Amino acid sequence: MVALAALQPLVKGFVPWTAWSMRPAAIVSIINELELKRRRTVVELGSGASTIFLARAVEGTGGRLVSIEHNHEYANYIRRLISREGLERIAQVETVDLNRYAPVDTGKPVGWDLPEVWYDIDVIRSVCPMGIDMLIVDGPPAGDQGTVLVREPAVGALRDKFNSEFSIFLDDADRLAERETMRCWEEQLGIGMVIVERISLGMGSSDGGIIPTL
Repeated sequence: MVALAALQPLVKGFVPWTAWSMRPAAIVSIINELELKRRRTVVELGSGASTIFLARAVEGTGGRLVSIEHNHEYANYIRRLISREGLERIAQVETVDLNRYAPVDTGKPVGWDLPEVWYDIDVIRSVCPMGIDMLIVDGPPAGDQGTVLVREPAVGALRDKFNSEFSIFLDDADRLAERETMRCWEEQLGIGMVIVERISLGMGSSDGGIIPTL
């Protein structure tokens, strides 16, 4: 309830929540980092309620938000909410279909499986800007797929677009596959990552600073 109260002033109307929505406290934690470190080029994988709140926060830093969504109908719905909030010049929702996945430059972690499908690599790279200083990964939908690292490809696909200073977040970090994904990212990015268990959020930054949370 505290997190919801903190978020509500950021929007004009009601923002619907679903069973797949990122936890309000996780969104607040990300916005804290965005505001304190003045992140301006933000990419989100997996659109939702978080997209609207992030867009408003990015407006405050004079930046832009690109949110990637594979579901065309849901992407259009989020675009309508963005329009209602008057944030069209700040946030764009890009529809990127799921396609057969071929690893970019990372090997298969021992004991784990890479996904058979992920966002179309060529398309996602074409719509994501250079200089990403915040990446939020809450897609594609993962659920409980056992040993499949559904969200692991994100860093390999986009890290050459990262700014020298950046923050990275992974939702649903309470799942074993997401924990292994974070370990892979630590190796790829050369940073440490931590999990805030009570909000199931994995987080890390290039400066190694402590990211405040509710």
